[in-house]
Order: sequence, then structure tokens, then C-alpha cells
Amino acid sequence: MQSLFTSDEFVLKYPCIYGISTSMRHVKFGYGLSIHPDIVLQYEEDIFDYGKESRHAAYHLTFLDDQSCYLIIKNRGTKHHFYPKYKQVDYLLCSMNEEEINIKIVQILTKLKGISICFALNNPSPKEILNFTQLQ
Repeated sequence: MQSLFTSDEFVLKYPCIYGISTSMRHVKFGYGLSIHPDIVLQYEEDIFDYGKESRHAAYHLTFLDDQSCYLIIKNRGTKHHFYPKYKQVDYLLCSMNEEEINIKIVQILTKLKGISICFALNNPSPKEILNFTQLQ
């Protein structure tokens, strides 16, 4: 019996993900990013988790140095965390059109007043990956 699908067709793609910890509220965090001369920031409509149960505030960030695009998602939503494995992470930085996140973006974020840390996160588990596959 022949298979209709190959195992390569079942590989789910998801972005490179960094965590950002800060005590800043969403609007203040966005303002701090928006005044940086190398960043264009736009508020996105709320992003839903895969099950459409929880809304998460988000920003679309364009880094003018190389035109790379990122999505910054508030991890804690209206009902759940977007990435439950990292409940202590306030925001998620996800690449949109690059394989890796430009290290200059990470450096900009870590220098912003009020940012505690910005660090690479482990790959999501099969159960958690669905929230990220819809971002691509």
C-alpha cells in the first residue's frame, strides 16, 4: 500500500523565537520601541492562539538596517499564555521573513530602559507549536 503523504509534508514550520522580560506595560513598551531611529513599529490587531480562545496584543516591527520583519506578541493573553512553557516571559519576539533574528535587534531590545532580558527560547513542543505555525 502506498502512502499519499511523505513525512516531509508533515513538518510544521515555525519562526525563530526570543523571549523578552519587562515590567513595562504594553503601550509603554511599544512607545519605547517606536522612538528608536532604526525601527518602524505598527500595532497589530490582536493575535489569537490556535484554538481561538485567547487574544494577544502584538506589534509588527521592521528593522530598517536590513528590512527584516518581526512580530512581538504579548505572551499573556485574555485567557492563556501564547507560549505556556515560558510563563515568566512577558513578550515573544518572532521572526517573520528571516531564519534567524538579527542580533542587532536583540542588542537594541536589551538596551531599552525597562527590559530585563532578551534571550533565545527552546523550540516549542508538538503541543505548543500550533500557535506559532499560524504566524508564517
